[in-house]
Amino acid sequence: MSILNILKLYIIKVFDIKEEELHKTLLLQLYIFILIATLLVVKPTINSLFLSDLTSSALPLAYVFTALAAIIGSFFYNKALEKYALNVIIERTLIGSIISLIVFGVLLNFNLAAGIFLYIPYVWVAIFGLLTASQFWLLANLVYNVREAKRIFGFIGAGAIAGGIFGGYLTSLLTNILDTKDLLIVAGLFLIICIPISRYIWKKEVVGLNTFQKSIRNQSDSKSPLKLIKQSKLLSLIAIVVGMSVLIAKLIDYQYSDYASRFIEDEEELASFFGFWFSTLSVISLLIQLFITNRIVGTFGVGKSLLWLPAGILLGSILLLFVPELWVIVFIKVVDGSLKQSVNKSATELLSIPIPIDIKKKTKTFTDVVVDSIATGIAGFILIFFINGLNISSTYISLIIIVLILIWLVLIYLLSKQYIVAFKELIDISGSKKDKTSKVEIKVTSIVNTVIGVLTSGNENQILHMLQKTLEVKDERFFKSIKNLLDHASPRIKALAIENLYFLNTENLSSQIELMVQDADQNVTTSAFRYLLKKHKQNTILLFDKYVNSEDTTISNAALIGLSLELRNNKLLQERFNLEQKIENALKSYSELTTPESKIDKIKAILEAVGNAKVKKYYDIIKTQLLSNDIDVVKTALMSASKTLEPEFIDIIITHITLKETRKEAIEALYFYNEPIINILYEKIIKETLDFEDAAHVILVIEKFKSQHAVNTLIKLTNDTEHTVKIEAIESLKRLKWKYSHLKIKDQFIVDKILDECHLYQNTLSVIHSQIIIQYKRNTPTQESQDENDARKGLIQLLEQRLDRQLQRIFRFLGIKYHPNDVDPILNTIMHGKEEQRIHAIEFLDNILNNQLKKELIPVAESVLLDTNSEEQIKKLNLKVLSEIECYNELLKRKDIKLKFAVLYLIEKSDNMHFKPLLEMVLINDTNLKIRAKIEAILRKI
Repeated sequence: MSILNILKLYIIKVFDIKEEELHKTLLLQLYIFILIATLLVVKPTINSLFLSDLTSSALPLAYVFTALAAIIGSFFYNKALEKYALNVIIERTLIGSIISLIVFGVLLNFNLAAGIFLYIPYVWVAIFGLLTASQFWLLANLVYNVREAKRIFGFIGAGAIAGGIFGGYLTSLLTNILDTKDLLIVAGLFLIICIPISRYIWKKEVVGLNTFQKSIRNQSDSKSPLKLIKQSKLLSLIAIVVGMSVLIAKLIDYQYSDYASRFIEDEEELASFFGFWFSTLSVISLLIQLFITNRIVGTFGVGKSLLWLPAGILLGSILLLFVPELWVIVFIKVVDGSLKQSVNKSATELLSIPIPIDIKKKTKTFTDVVVDSIATGIAGFILIFFINGLNISSTYISLIIIVLILIWLVLIYLLSKQYIVAFKELIDISGSKKDKTSKVEIKVTSIVNTVIGVLTSGNENQILHMLQKTLEVKDERFFKSIKNLLDHASPRIKALAIENLYFLNTENLSSQIELMVQDADQNVTTSAFRYLLKKHKQNTILLFDKYVNSEDTTISNAALIGLSLELRNNKLLQERFNLEQKIENALKSYSELTTPESKIDKIKAILEAVGNAKVKKYYDIIKTQLLSNDIDVVKTALMSASKTLEPEFIDIIITHITLKETRKEAIEALYFYNEPIINILYEKIIKETLDFEDAAHVILVIEKFKSQHAVNTLIKLTNDTEHTVKIEAIESLKRLKWKYSHLKIKDQFIVDKILDECHLYQNTLSVIHSQIIIQYKRNTPTQESQDENDARKGLIQLLEQRLDRQLQRIFRFLGIKYHPNDVDPILNTIMHGKEEQRIHAIEFLDNILNNQLKKELIPVAESVLLDTNSEEQIKKLNLKVLSEIECYNELLKRKDIKLKFAVLYLIEKSDNMHFKPLLEMVLINDTNLKIRAKIEAILRKI
């Protein structure tokens, strides 16, 4: 066996990578290696050139410029991400970076760039590192699904560490051969390798994904991360502590740069010095992470582990005041650079256990970018004031650092306390609310001990909740406690415990878990099969052949589902395990089964397998079973259809949303398609390709996303849609407004909508009044046939019903601006209350409304109290009398199918050529096929 094959097998075994994943994984690892290596060549080079020319006194302003560039740049970058495909942005970033490095190198070589010009490459380096790394992980998230990412990202991240080590030492070496300025050109040429890698990865791994798959793998930040941080005391403290560490790190960085530039005056030597220590920091950080971090965090607990970094910096800063030598500041830099990325990072990650994973994801980028940038800017201003303003020595910056560290220590203490509060809340929430006697009190001490305590002695809900959390952190210290849960009485706990053990490597439990394939619960057996597929020591193909063909249908069904889950989106493995043939065999077995229960279980397993593995050959089975008479089968078929993420199933799923029995599953199925489904559903509603009843329920899907995109879409659906749709959209907006404060609904929008509805109400009153007048004038058999008279009465009656609906919409909109508890009872009182109660309700309205709303809404509310059949009272409303054509024109413009049909029916019964131009105009403008067909029939008749 060749050395390459031996190395390949070693990587596959040790790093838990499947053979078919190895090629793309190594390419991505090379990609991040080159990016970080380039950064570690460019950064020390630019730093040395900057300090040699401008000296360390220019650094404070450079920090401020970097912070501003990062914040402003991230805004425009997010806009670009919305407009262009990620591969286009990545390629343009790489090409722009390569050109920039070569241009910088040429300008510096010919002495065309000096002085303040050097601020540009200094700021550029900071943005380059942030931008390219962010783009890389966005790309990596598209290449792997969540489960694959959890296994592989650690191995890919090792490429970044290796790149950091290689880049810095390469800089140190090249400065002995090349001029410092030439290193920028070398770095630019080195970066070229990334372009073909990114193109290849995109073409092979991303192009085949549809919009929904991309969205799920790379979920965008739709919620305001700042709002989410402010809503959580724990997140707020974490952000402040991170910001404090960055602020102190920047002050240390200034001291480090100042001392280095004063002690090492030669440009090449300075670049070599920076390069050497950048790499050495990476090496030390890696060694600490591998051999020390877990021991420190395990022994001292998370709270005390957070003290190591500030304590080390405090010791160095005090020493620097008495021994102002370069080796002391190097020691401080080593403490800061190594402990921050190892012990401090691990402890902070564990501290965030009580925070839901979706909120963590949404706030991480904000903390990493915005908090970092703000802290960098503050450091710049502090240095400008003390160094440039007061002209003190950089050594005495240590005094500021010492003060800030004392504040940092207080913040860590408060963070530890808040963690205990958050963890207690987590345990209480996950505890049994129904059965107070079963609630288990668990003492919150250190994070690791508390997690183990919950897993060991918590009730079922607490253990399940904690297993979801441990699934996020993947910490080997929890292995023993999770392993013990394999004997738990609860099938849900056993299944989730196996899911956790899938990602842990302390011990291979294949022999124990293989026995669990006999479990009566299919979720347990499915999880067991997924574990065995990954960890079984012998031939897994033979193993699964044995279990899929088992005579025990529970085992064979679970084996098929487990296999399909593990092989999702992996065509190579599907072929190797002959998945299509296994599904074919299952279908044959299904046709031979005799008992209804076993047939249902088998077809549900087949549906799950087809949906999980996205086997297109059998999509017709899903379509067929969506028409099944068995509701449970239909529900499974709905979820399987959604798991394919194929657009072809969307319309079929929508048809099940009207039925009460399948509505919940249909909504969940559509929700599974993620946020891109919002635009698709919006288009279907607007173009009226859905029945109004379906459209009203579809709005619940949009609401379920609880995002600003969802709110903006619901706002659009209140504009020009049918009443049922509009009411449902308003109700959804009301629920979102009062439940999720971070979502924005402009007050002026609500006011405008209420005013529009008031005008529409007045317009409807005018039409009713005009129709009554027309009816009165024609109330003889010769002037108006009985059919026409009945049609007109029907229209008036329908318009009176519409008045009630318009009034309802007005008050629904009011429930968005004012609290529903205040507004909702008023409508009921005005509509159905006694006269005195109605008057009091209108007086209450008069007190809470602003002048603009009061002017329009109070007359509308008062009109409800009037008798519309009384000529004297009608005059008080000052209504405009419309001609017959004006009436019909107004009504045919509205998005109200039933009303339109009533108008057309009246025109048809009147049999009057006078209405022909109006009908022809509506025929041109109206998109509804039923309305168009009716108009064409009337035109032929008259």
